[in-house]
Amino acid sequence: MKINAPRRSIINDALDLYTPTRGVPVEGDSLVELPIALIKPYHDHPFHLYSGTRLDDMVESIRDKGVLVPVIVQPLTDGYYEMLAGHNRMNAASLAGLNTIPAIIKEGLTDSEARYYVIETNVIQRSFSELLPSEQAAVISIHYSEMISQGRRNDIDHELRLLSGCEQDESPPVERLPKNSRKELAEAYSLSSTTVARLLKINDLLPEFKRRLDSGKLPLVVSVEIAYLSEDEQQWLLNFLSAYKVKLDKTSASMLHQKSKQGGLTEDGIRTFMLALDREKSKRKQYQNMKVSKHFYQKYFANMPQEKIEEIISSALEQYFSNSKIPGNGNK
Repeated sequence: MKINAPRRSIINDALDLYTPTRGVPVEGDSLVELPIALIKPYHDHPFHLYSGTRLDDMVESIRDKGVLVPVIVQPLTDGYYEMLAGHNRMNAASLAGLNTIPAIIKEGLTDSEARYYVIETNVIQRSFSELLPSEQAAVISIHYSEMISQGRRNDIDHELRLLSGCEQDESPPVERLPKNSRKELAEAYSLSSTTVARLLKINDLLPEFKRRLDSGKLPLVVSVEIAYLSEDEQQWLLNFLSAYKVKLDKTSASMLHQKSKQGGLTEDGIRTFMLALDREKSKRKQYQNMKVSKHFYQKYFANMPQEKIEEIISSALEQYFSNSKIPGNGNK
């Protein structure tokens, strides 16, 4: 899918352009009216639901017109269904007071194909640039992976774009997005290769670290270093940060990354390491560096050893403050 390809027309931000010639399930699928209570969110949904005005507009549109474009679900073994495409529509429909929603039931999807439906429908509905960092990471990851053949990707792309009104004909799917190359992905999304590499890595973060990244509490460069830790190591670090409220910077995260590579990280080790770093930072805050001009240094201290310079400055300051009435320096 080309990033700048024509996108669907949006009315009140709802997918409400369904007509008898659009959104018809492909052969083998079922189009039914499902109770919302029987539909569960996708088990690893990487996208945030709409909120604020965007959600309010969608709720109002559904109250006025109903849900005109069906959601896409797959059956679970317990009689429930899992949402693949349409989390926001289902949420808005529920808020609008609806008990059922039109749904296309997909049978026999592989795990990779199901996830591709989840990812690709969000790329179609929203521009890549408006996605949060963890959402962009999910998109880049699925396009970089080799889990699904390009032909199958194109089939899903084509189906979703027809469903959402992006394509008006039944022309065969075309090669829309290169796969398996960081360089090609970088060009397709107008990103640097470094940014693509970082996004691919932060897809390995625990959900809580992804939330912190998306909310701006965790810088991207720090997130990348954390993503190199194992799941257990990330959880230990998360436990520490939650208990001690210590700020993690890139240097500290990079040091943890290196310790992890050497196989030397434990939960106690992370706590000891982080507390030691925090104490060191506190000590540094007790001191303040001051620069003097080159002219000043050459005039008074040229070719003088450090100890002698400190002795002169100390003596001069003692004499100055002893003859001064500056408040806060012990002088009366």
